[in-house]
Amino acid sequence: MPLDIPVADLVRQLSRVGLRPDDRLVEHILAYGPSARPELLRLAMCTEALHSEYPADLGPLHALRLLGELPDAEMIVPLLGGLPVAVYGEEDVPAQLYATELLQIIGRVGEPAVPMLWAYSDDAANDAMSRAAAINALAYVATYAPAVREAVVAEGRRRLALADLTMPIATGVVTMLAELGDAASYQAVMAAYRAGRVDTAHAPAAAARQFLLGKGREDLACVNHPLAERYDHHGPQQETPDDDA
Repeated sequence: MPLDIPVADLVRQLSRVGLRPDDRLVEHILAYGPSARPELLRLAMCTEALHSEYPADLGPLHALRLLGELPDAEMIVPLLGGLPVAVYGEEDVPAQLYATELLQIIGRVGEPAVPMLWAYSDDAANDAMSRAAAINALAYVATYAPAVREAVVAEGRRRLALADLTMPIATGVVTMLAELGDAASYQAVMAAYRAGRVDTAHAPAAAARQFLLGKGREDLACVNHPLAERYDHHGPQQETPDDDA
C-alpha cells in the first residue's frame, strides 16, 4: 500500500469519522508502523476533546485504540500522566470508554511494561492517582503476558507487606492482587482493609473479596481484544445528532 498521505493527515481524520474508523483508514495508519505512534499519541493525549462535539469527541478514543495495535513502552508515561480522565456522568460515553480502556492499552505492551510501571509507581514526583493506576495496569499486563504473572504477583505481595506504603499505592497493590484473583493474598489484603490502609471509595472490600475468592476480574481479558473486537464488544453506540432527526 503506497504511503502517499502523511500520517498526521490520516490521524486527524480520526476526529471526523464518527463511531468507528473504516478498515481502509485503519490500514493506512497502521501501514506506517511505529512512525504512526507520535501522531496517535498526540491525539490520544487530547483528553479535553473527549468533551467536545460529536464526532471530534471520539478522536482520542480511536487514537488510543490504534495505539493498542502498535504497543510500545514509550507510550506508558505520557498516557499515565494524563490521568485522571474527567467523566461527567453516564452520558459521557467517549470519556467513559477512554478511561476504561487506557490501562488495557498499556497492558498490551506486555513484559516490557513491567519495570516501567513499577518505576512509575515508585516515583513520588508523579500524581498519586496515576501511580496507583500504574500498579493496577500490571493486572492487565499479567493477563496479556501470562509469563510475567508470577513475578508481578510476588512483587505485589512484597510491597503490600511494607509498612510505609501511602494509601493510594496500597490501594493500587490491593486492587491489582484482587483483580488477578490471587487467593494466597487474601489474608494480607483483608488485613490491609482492617488497618485502614485502603481507599474503600475506589476499592471496596466486598469487590476485593469477591475477586480473591473467585477467579479474579473477568474483564481483564478485554486486554486481549484486537481493534475490531474493541468496537464490536465495547462500542461506542452513543446517540448522534442524526439519531434525533
